[in-house]
Amino acid sequence: NSYSFLSSIHKLKKEIQNMKKNIFFRAVLLMLMGNMAFAAGDSQNTISSQQVETSVVQAKEKIEGNLNKVENSVKAKKGKLDKFISKVKGKSWKLVWDDEFNGDRLDSTKWAYWENGNPWNAGNYVDENGKLVNQYGFDAKQYYLRDNVKVENGNMVITLKKENDKKVNVDGVERKILYSSGAIHTRNLYNVKYGKIEMRAAMPKGIGTWPAFWLWPEGYSQASGKPAMGEIDIVETYGYKMNRVTGTAHVLKSDNTYKSFGGNAYRISRWSKEKLTDFNTYSIEWDDKEIKWLFNDKVYKRLSYKEIEKNGLQNPFNQPYFIMINVALSKKTGEDGDVDFPTEMKVDYVRVYQKK
Repeated sequence: NSYSFLSSIHKLKKEIQNMKKNIFFRAVLLMLMGNMAFAAGDSQNTISSQQVETSVVQAKEKIEGNLNKVENSVKAKKGKLDKFISKVKGKSWKLVWDDEFNGDRLDSTKWAYWENGNPWNAGNYVDENGKLVNQYGFDAKQYYLRDNVKVENGNMVITLKKENDKKVNVDGVERKILYSSGAIHTRNLYNVKYGKIEMRAAMPKGIGTWPAFWLWPEGYSQASGKPAMGEIDIVETYGYKMNRVTGTAHVLKSDNTYKSFGGNAYRISRWSKEKLTDFNTYSIEWDDKEIKWLFNDKVYKRLSYKEIEKNGLQNPFNQPYFIMINVALSKKTGEDGDVDFPTEMKVDYVRVYQKK
Protein backbone atom coordinates (compact mmCIF):
# COMPACT_ATOMS: atom_id res chain seq x y z
CA ASN A 1 0.00 0.00 0.00
CA SER A 2 1.01 3.68 -0.20
CA TYR A 3 2.07 3.76 3.47
CA SER A 4 4.56 0.91 3.07
CA PHE A 5 5.97 2.52 -0.10
CA LEU A 6 6.51 5.79 1.71
CA SER A 7 8.04 4.03 4.72
CA SER A 8 10.49 2.19 2.45
CA ILE A 9 11.52 5.38 0.68
CA HIS A 10 12.03 7.19 3.99
CA LYS A 11 14.17 4.31 5.28
CA LEU A 12 16.29 4.20 2.13
CA LYS A 13 16.84 7.98 2.23
CA LYS A 14 18.17 7.64 5.79
CA GLU A 15 20.52 4.89 4.61
CA ILE A 16 21.83 7.20 1.88
CA GLN A 17 22.48 9.96 4.41
CA ASN A 18 24.30 7.54 6.74
CA MET A 19 26.44 6.22 3.90
CA LYS A 20 27.47 9.75 2.91
CA LYS A 21 28.54 10.38 6.51
CA ASN A 22 30.53 7.13 6.52
CA ILE A 23 32.42 8.18 3.39
CA PHE A 24 33.54 11.35 5.12
CA PHE A 25 34.45 9.77 8.48
CA ARG A 26 36.38 6.86 6.94
CA ALA A 27 38.36 9.20 4.76
CA VAL A 28 39.21 11.36 7.77
CA LEU A 29 40.19 8.26 9.82
CA LEU A 30 42.52 6.96 7.14
CA MET A 31 44.15 10.36 6.79
CA LEU A 32 44.71 10.54 10.54
CA MET A 33 46.26 7.06 10.53
CA GLY A 34 48.61 8.12 7.79
CA ASN A 35 49.60 11.31 9.61
CA MET A 36 50.31 9.38 12.84
CA ALA A 37 52.57 7.01 10.95
CA PHE A 38 54.46 9.85 9.29
CA ALA A 39 54.91 11.56 12.65
CA ALA A 40 56.84 8.52 13.92
CA GLY A 41 59.65 9.32 11.50
CA ASP A 42 60.86 8.10 8.12
CA SER A 43 62.60 5.09 9.59
CA GLN A 44 59.38 3.81 11.18
CA ASN A 45 56.99 4.61 8.33
CA THR A 46 54.40 1.84 8.29
CA ILE A 47 51.95 3.53 5.89
CA SER A 48 53.09 5.61 2.96
CA SER A 49 51.17 8.61 1.64
CA GLN A 50 50.47 6.61 -1.52
CA GLN A 51 49.01 3.73 0.55
CA VAL A 52 46.77 6.15 2.46
CA GLU A 53 45.55 7.72 -0.74
CA THR A 54 44.89 4.32 -2.32
CA SER A 55 42.95 3.16 0.75
CA VAL A 56 40.84 6.28 0.76
CA VAL A 57 40.03 5.90 -2.94
CA GLN A 58 39.15 2.22 -2.55
CA ALA A 59 36.93 2.90 0.48
CA LYS A 60 35.21 5.75 -1.29
CA GLU A 61 34.59 3.68 -4.45
CA LYS A 62 33.17 0.79 -2.44
CA ILE A 63 30.80 2.99 -0.45
CA GLU A 64 29.74 5.01 -3.50
CA GLY A 65 28.96 1.75 -5.30
CA ASN A 66 26.64 0.77 -2.47
CA LEU A 67 25.23 4.29 -2.47
CA ASN A 68 24.32 4.06 -6.17
CA LYS A 69 22.55 0.75 -5.54
CA VAL A 70 20.49 2.32 -2.77
CA GLU A 71 19.65 5.40 -4.87
CA ASN A 72 18.54 3.19 -7.77
CA SER A 73 16.37 1.26 -5.34
CA VAL A 74 14.82 4.55 -4.14
CA LYS A 75 14.05 5.60 -7.73
CA ALA A 76 12.43 2.23 -8.43
CA LYS A 77 10.30 2.46 -5.28
CA LYS A 78 9.30 6.06 -6.10
CA GLY A 79 8.33 5.05 -9.62
CA LYS A 80 6.05 2.34 -8.24
CA LEU A 81 4.56 4.81 -5.76
CA ASP A 82 3.86 7.39 -8.51
CA LYS A 83 2.11 4.72 -10.61
CA PHE A 84 0.10 3.63 -7.59
CA ILE A 85 -1.03 7.20 -6.80
CA SER A 86 -1.91 7.87 -10.44
CA LYS A 87 -3.93 4.65 -10.57
CA VAL A 88 -5.82 5.54 -7.39
CA LYS A 89 -6.56 9.08 -8.61
CA GLY A 90 -7.86 7.79 -11.91
CA LYS A 91 -10.20 5.39 -10.19
CA SER A 92 -11.49 7.76 -7.53
CA TRP A 93 -12.89 10.63 -9.68
CA LYS A 94 -15.44 10.66 -12.48
CA LEU A 95 -15.97 13.68 -14.76
CA VAL A 96 -19.61 14.80 -14.42
CA TRP A 97 -19.65 18.33 -15.92
CA ASP A 98 -17.19 20.41 -17.94
CA ASP A 99 -16.65 23.16 -20.44
CA GLU A 100 -13.50 22.96 -22.56
CA PHE A 101 -14.33 26.24 -24.34
CA ASN A 102 -13.61 24.76 -27.77
CA GLY A 103 -16.37 26.63 -29.62
CA ASP A 104 -16.58 30.21 -30.84
CA ARG A 105 -19.14 31.50 -28.33
CA LEU A 106 -20.14 31.05 -24.70
CA ASP A 107 -22.33 27.97 -24.21
CA SER A 108 -25.63 29.41 -22.94
CA THR A 109 -26.73 25.99 -21.69
CA LYS A 110 -23.88 26.11 -19.17
CA TRP A 111 -23.14 29.79 -18.48
CA ALA A 112 -24.88 33.13 -18.13
CA TYR A 113 -23.36 36.61 -18.28
CA TRP A 114 -23.16 38.61 -15.06
CA GLU A 115 -25.71 41.35 -15.75
CA ASN A 116 -29.10 42.76 -14.71
CA GLY A 117 -28.52 41.95 -11.06
CA ASN A 118 -27.96 38.27 -11.84
CA PRO A 119 -26.46 37.27 -9.54
CA TRP A 120 -25.36 40.71 -8.29
CA ASN A 121 -24.78 44.28 -9.46
CA ALA A 122 -22.57 44.35 -12.54
CA GLY A 123 -20.12 46.86 -11.11
CA ASN A 124 -19.56 50.45 -10.05
CA TYR A 125 -20.02 53.63 -12.08
CA VAL A 126 -19.36 57.36 -11.76
CA ASP A 127 -22.17 59.82 -10.95
CA GLU A 128 -22.68 63.28 -12.45
CA ASN A 129 -20.23 64.72 -9.91
CA GLY A 130 -17.47 62.28 -10.84
CA LYS A 131 -17.89 60.25 -7.63
CA LEU A 132 -17.69 56.46 -7.70
CA VAL A 133 -21.05 54.88 -6.82
CA ASN A 134 -20.25 51.76 -4.82
CA GLN A 135 -23.22 49.51 -5.69
CA TYR A 136 -20.98 46.48 -6.33
CA GLY A 137 -18.95 46.81 -3.14
CA PHE A 138 -15.24 47.04 -2.24
CA ASP A 139 -14.96 50.41 -4.03
CA ALA A 140 -14.14 48.28 -7.07
CA LYS A 141 -13.59 50.13 -10.33
CA GLN A 142 -14.83 47.62 -12.92
CA TYR A 143 -18.18 47.18 -14.63
CA TYR A 144 -18.98 43.78 -16.17
CA LEU A 145 -20.00 43.74 -19.85
CA ARG A 146 -20.85 40.68 -21.94
CA ASP A 147 -18.74 42.08 -24.79
CA ASN A 148 -15.66 41.59 -22.62
CA VAL A 149 -16.19 37.81 -22.57
CA LYS A 150 -15.08 35.85 -25.64
CA VAL A 151 -14.52 32.20 -26.48
CA GLU A 152 -11.64 31.81 -28.89
CA ASN A 153 -8.65 29.55 -29.58
CA GLY A 154 -9.84 27.00 -27.02
CA ASN A 155 -10.13 29.51 -24.17
CA MET A 156 -12.74 31.63 -22.46
CA VAL A 157 -11.16 35.08 -22.36
CA ILE A 158 -12.13 37.95 -20.05
CA THR A 159 -10.65 41.24 -21.25
CA LEU A 160 -10.08 44.20 -18.93
CA LYS A 161 -10.16 47.64 -20.55
CA LYS A 162 -9.59 51.19 -19.41
CA GLU A 163 -12.53 53.23 -20.70
CA ASN A 164 -12.43 56.90 -21.68
CA ASP A 165 -16.03 57.83 -22.36
CA LYS A 166 -17.90 54.53 -22.02
CA LYS A 167 -21.46 54.72 -20.69
CA VAL A 168 -23.87 52.04 -19.51
CA ASN A 169 -27.55 52.11 -18.71
CA VAL A 170 -28.19 51.91 -14.97
CA ASP A 171 -31.87 52.04 -14.00
CA GLY A 172 -32.69 53.97 -17.16
CA VAL A 173 -29.89 56.51 -16.75
CA GLU A 174 -26.69 56.64 -18.82
CA ARG A 175 -23.74 56.33 -16.45
CA LYS A 176 -20.03 56.63 -17.11
CA ILE A 177 -17.74 53.75 -16.16
CA LEU A 178 -13.99 53.81 -15.55
CA TYR A 179 -13.03 50.26 -16.51
CA SER A 180 -14.83 47.35 -18.13
CA SER A 181 -14.35 43.66 -17.38
CA GLY A 182 -16.34 40.45 -17.66
CA ALA A 183 -17.89 37.72 -15.52
CA ILE A 184 -19.89 34.54 -16.04
CA HIS A 185 -21.79 32.14 -13.78
CA THR A 186 -23.87 28.95 -13.76
CA ARG A 187 -26.75 30.20 -11.57
CA ASN A 188 -30.01 28.44 -12.51
CA LEU A 189 -28.04 26.35 -15.00
CA TYR A 190 -25.75 24.11 -12.97
CA ASN A 191 -25.15 23.44 -9.27
CA VAL A 192 -22.75 21.08 -7.56
CA LYS A 193 -22.67 19.54 -4.10
CA TYR A 194 -19.35 17.88 -3.23
CA GLY A 195 -16.63 16.75 -5.61
CA LYS A 196 -13.53 18.19 -7.23
CA ILE A 197 -14.07 21.51 -9.00
CA GLU A 198 -11.17 22.60 -11.16
CA MET A 199 -10.20 25.43 -13.49
CA ARG A 200 -7.10 25.73 -15.66
CA ALA A 201 -6.33 29.39 -16.24
CA ALA A 202 -3.72 32.07 -16.90
CA MET A 203 -4.10 35.13 -14.67
CA PRO A 204 -3.70 38.85 -15.44
CA LYS A 205 -1.06 40.85 -13.62
CA GLY A 206 -0.78 44.44 -12.44
CA ILE A 207 -1.84 46.31 -9.31
CA GLY A 208 -5.61 46.17 -8.95
CA THR A 209 -6.36 43.06 -11.03
CA TRP A 210 -8.39 40.60 -8.96
CA PRO A 211 -9.50 37.41 -10.76
CA ALA A 212 -11.60 34.82 -8.93
CA PHE A 213 -13.10 31.36 -9.36
CA TRP A 214 -15.75 30.88 -6.69
CA LEU A 215 -19.11 29.50 -5.51
CA TRP A 216 -22.39 30.78 -4.04
CA PRO A 217 -25.33 28.70 -2.74
CA GLU A 218 -27.86 27.44 -5.30
CA GLY A 219 -30.24 30.17 -6.44
CA TYR A 220 -28.67 32.95 -4.39
CA SER A 221 -28.74 36.47 -5.83
CA GLN A 222 -28.89 40.12 -4.93
CA ALA A 223 -32.69 39.83 -5.01
CA SER A 224 -32.48 37.66 -1.87
CA GLY A 225 -32.05 40.87 0.08
CA LYS A 226 -29.48 39.39 2.45
CA PRO A 227 -25.93 38.04 2.31
CA ALA A 228 -25.27 34.49 1.15
CA MET A 229 -25.09 31.86 3.90
CA GLY A 230 -21.70 30.76 2.62
CA GLU A 231 -19.09 31.39 -0.04
CA ILE A 232 -16.24 29.23 -1.31
CA ASP A 233 -13.42 31.05 -3.06
CA ILE A 234 -11.65 28.29 -4.97
CA VAL A 235 -8.98 30.79 -5.95
CA GLU A 236 -8.29 34.51 -5.88
CA THR A 237 -5.07 36.08 -7.07
CA TYR A 238 -3.93 39.66 -6.71
CA GLY A 239 -2.04 41.48 -9.42
CA TYR A 240 0.22 43.25 -6.96
CA LYS A 241 1.44 39.95 -5.48
CA MET A 242 1.86 37.44 -8.28
CA ASN A 243 3.60 34.87 -6.09
CA ARG A 244 0.54 34.10 -3.95
CA VAL A 245 -2.52 31.90 -4.52
CA THR A 246 -5.35 32.18 -2.00
CA GLY A 247 -8.42 30.09 -1.27
CA THR A 248 -11.00 31.08 1.36
CA ALA A 249 -14.32 30.00 2.84
CA HIS A 250 -16.75 32.56 4.26
CA VAL A 251 -19.53 31.71 6.73
CA LEU A 252 -22.35 34.13 7.56
CA LYS A 253 -22.69 35.07 11.23
CA SER A 254 -25.86 36.09 13.07
CA ASP A 255 -24.97 39.79 12.69
CA ASN A 256 -24.90 39.39 8.85
CA THR A 257 -21.12 39.74 8.67
CA TYR A 258 -18.77 36.97 7.64
CA LYS A 259 -16.31 34.81 9.48
CA SER A 260 -13.56 34.10 6.96
CA PHE A 261 -11.47 30.96 7.10
CA GLY A 262 -8.38 31.96 5.19
CA GLY A 263 -5.50 29.84 6.42
CA ASN A 264 -2.29 29.52 4.48
CA ALA A 265 -1.88 30.85 0.96
CA TYR A 266 0.23 28.98 -1.59
CA ARG A 267 3.44 30.92 -2.14
CA ILE A 268 5.53 30.57 -5.28
CA SER A 269 9.28 30.94 -4.84
CA ARG A 270 11.20 33.27 -7.09
CA TRP A 271 13.07 30.28 -8.57
CA SER A 272 9.94 28.29 -9.38
CA LYS A 273 8.93 27.57 -12.97
CA GLU A 274 5.31 28.17 -11.91
CA LYS A 275 4.07 31.59 -13.03
CA LEU A 276 0.52 32.82 -12.49
CA THR A 277 0.52 34.44 -15.92
CA ASP A 278 1.00 30.92 -17.37
CA PHE A 279 -1.68 28.23 -17.26
CA ASN A 280 -2.09 26.50 -13.89
CA THR A 281 -4.84 24.42 -12.30
CA TYR A 282 -6.86 25.71 -9.33
CA SER A 283 -9.26 23.39 -7.54
CA ILE A 284 -11.03 22.27 -4.41
CA GLU A 285 -11.86 18.79 -3.19
CA TRP A 286 -15.09 19.14 -1.22
CA ASP A 287 -16.93 16.47 0.76
CA ASP A 288 -19.16 16.12 3.81
CA LYS A 289 -16.26 16.58 6.24
CA GLU A 290 -13.88 19.18 4.80
CA ILE A 291 -12.75 21.35 1.89
CA LYS A 292 -9.22 21.05 0.49
CA TRP A 293 -7.64 23.70 -1.75
CA LEU A 294 -5.16 22.68 -4.46
CA PHE A 295 -2.77 24.47 -6.79
CA ASN A 296 -1.48 22.30 -9.65
CA ASP A 297 -2.83 19.27 -7.74
CA LYS A 298 -0.87 20.18 -4.58
CA VAL A 299 -2.97 20.58 -1.43
CA TYR A 300 -2.03 23.81 0.35
CA LYS A 301 -4.86 24.23 2.86
CA ARG A 302 -7.81 22.42 4.46
CA LEU A 303 -10.93 23.45 6.33
CA SER A 304 -12.68 20.91 8.53
CA TYR A 305 -16.32 21.63 9.35
CA LYS A 306 -15.41 20.93 12.98
CA GLU A 307 -13.48 24.21 12.92
CA ILE A 308 -16.63 26.03 11.79
CA GLU A 309 -18.61 24.46 14.62
CA LYS A 310 -15.89 25.38 17.14
CA ASN A 311 -16.58 29.01 16.22
CA GLY A 312 -20.24 28.54 17.12
CA LEU A 313 -21.36 28.68 13.49
CA GLN A 314 -23.61 26.50 11.37
CA ASN A 315 -21.95 24.72 8.46
CA PRO A 316 -23.34 26.17 5.17
CA PHE A 317 -21.31 23.85 2.94
CA ASN A 318 -23.74 20.92 2.97
CA GLN A 319 -25.85 22.16 0.05
CA PRO A 320 -25.41 22.70 -3.73
CA TYR A 321 -23.52 25.78 -5.01
CA PHE A 322 -23.18 27.42 -8.41
CA ILE A 323 -19.94 28.47 -10.13
CA MET A 324 -18.65 31.96 -10.97
CA ILE A 325 -15.62 33.33 -12.81
CA ASN A 326 -14.82 37.06 -12.87
CA VAL A 327 -12.06 39.63 -12.89
CA ALA A 328 -12.66 42.57 -10.58
CA LEU A 329 -10.50 45.67 -10.36
CA SER A 330 -9.77 46.91 -6.86
CA LYS A 331 -9.87 50.54 -5.80
CA LYS A 332 -6.07 50.73 -6.27
CA THR A 333 -6.40 50.23 -10.01
CA GLY A 334 -4.89 53.01 -12.10
CA GLU A 335 -3.22 54.82 -9.22
CA ASP A 336 0.29 54.09 -10.47
CA GLY A 337 -0.21 53.07 -14.10
CA ASP A 338 0.99 49.56 -13.30
CA VAL A 339 -1.56 47.71 -15.46
CA ASP A 340 -0.93 47.57 -19.18
CA PHE A 341 -4.52 47.76 -20.49
CA PRO A 342 -6.09 45.91 -22.18
CA THR A 343 -5.14 42.74 -20.31
CA GLU A 344 -6.74 39.31 -20.08
CA MET A 345 -7.61 36.29 -17.99
CA LYS A 346 -7.68 33.10 -20.05
CA VAL A 347 -9.54 29.96 -18.96
CA ASP A 348 -8.70 26.71 -20.71
CA TYR A 349 -11.39 24.63 -19.01
CA VAL A 350 -13.68 24.17 -16.02
CA ARG A 351 -14.28 20.60 -14.87
CA VAL A 352 -16.34 19.02 -12.10
CA TYR A 353 -15.57 15.52 -10.86
CA GLN A 354 -17.35 13.40 -8.29
CA LYS A 355 -16.32 10.29 -6.41
CA LYS A 356 -17.03 7.05 -8.26
